[in-house]
Amino acid sequence: MLKRFICVSSLVLFVTLAMGCNGARTTPKTGAVSPAGAVGPTGEMSVLSLRGDTSSMTQDQIVELQRVGRWMDRDIIKQLNRAGYKSTLITSRKAFKGPGNLLIIKVAKFRPGNRAARAFVGFGAGGSSLDLHYQLLDSHGAVLSSWDDGVGSSRGGTYCAQTLNKKALAKLSAVLNG
Repeated sequence: MLKRFICVSSLVLFVTLAMGCNGARTTPKTGAVSPAGAVGPTGEMSVLSLRGDTSSMTQDQIVELQRVGRWMDRDIIKQLNRAGYKSTLITSRKAFKGPGNLLIIKVAKFRPGNRAARAFVGFGAGGSSLDLHYQLLDSHGAVLSSWDDGVGSSRGGTYCAQTLNKKALAKLSAVLNG
């Protein structure tokens, strides 16, 4: 009786884990509902990411900003593509030739925090913060929207970037979809 219970329990656990670990993802089509809940966009989106003024930062802080910035750039492109945009990362404003829109993301303020304090102390010690300025331009260079956003996290700069990217996607959907 006990062997049968263990076998059935193991089988149920295996099936549950196998179903829960299914990594299949679908990309919403144009006009589909995006993760933010708005109707999916149409068209292209170019992203220009600027690191801002680093003159008052130490070399270690600049290195951390570059690391967080590279992660943020990859993540925003991935999230835009998932939402139905055909997005590309560009390196300069001159590289944007249209069609579509241009999203300019500029780091206004970055505080990397202290990794050692986050790891050993916990409880919010050594938290990071990231403040960004966004500009959304149409294909002719006219400003459609401009906003500032910032967030702090006790988990590090990439968590700040991830949160800001999600919020930016929701803002873009609101601006572009009415």
